[in-house]
Parts: sequence; C-alpha cells; structure tokens
Amino acid sequence: MIAVLLGFTSCGDDEPFDSSKLEGVWKKVIDDRIMDGGMELYQFFPEASYSGRIEKSVSNWPDEGWTVTDLNYRVGETGHMNIFTGKTHDGKSQIYLEVDIKINKSEMVWYKTDSDEEIARFKKENVYES
Repeated sequence: MIAVLLGFTSCGDDEPFDSSKLEGVWKKVIDDRIMDGGMELYQFFPEASYSGRIEKSVSNWPDEGWTVTDLNYRVGETGHMNIFTGKTHDGKSQIYLEVDIKINKSEMVWYKTDSDEEIARFKKENVYES
C-alpha cells in the first residue's frame, strides 16, 4: 500500500535540475514592444552542484558604462532557486529573489515560485576569452 501511495505522490517523469547548465553569461531578453536601451547580464559561477555566485551587470545606455552587483544563489533539484545579496550566503545576506527556473541549451526562464507566471527570460551569450 505504501509503495502505491509513493507512486502517486512522486514525479517519476521529472528529471533533477542540472545546475551545471547555469554556468556562463545570460542576457535578459527585453520585450521588443518596450523602447529601452538597457541591458542586463547575469554571469553564473557555480561553486558546488547546488550553489555559486552571480555577477549581475546592468547598463542603462551604451555610453553610461556598467553597474555590477554581486549576488549568490542556491538551487535545488527541482529548479527552485534562491538568490541572495553579496558574494556569499553568510547570514548577513538578504533574499534578493526567489524563482523557479527552467533551462535548455540556449534559453533560461524564471517563473514566479509555484506558478506558470514568467518573470524573466534569458538567452545564453557566447563569450570567448582572448
């Protein structure tokens, strides 16, 4: 009887979230209907299979330069991610954002937790070091 109940409550078809797919630079996709010269880049630096740090770079206009914000994250096997302020989660960090994420090779989507409401969409950037 217990095995039958576990079969109904488990999500056997769902694969665990592969956090290694986060590594790299992700550019926030801006809605084409909005006139905005800004750009947001999120560079993920995994430090463990479930955590790491993020450098969020924002430029409002091409000639204004970049503002960089240090963040860190924890992500679970379901794709639920908590993003905190600062380079490390040291007890002084505050929650910055909580989202559920889905990733394929070149696109990442952030959803409002436990919802189908999309918060942001990102495209993977190809960055080559010289």
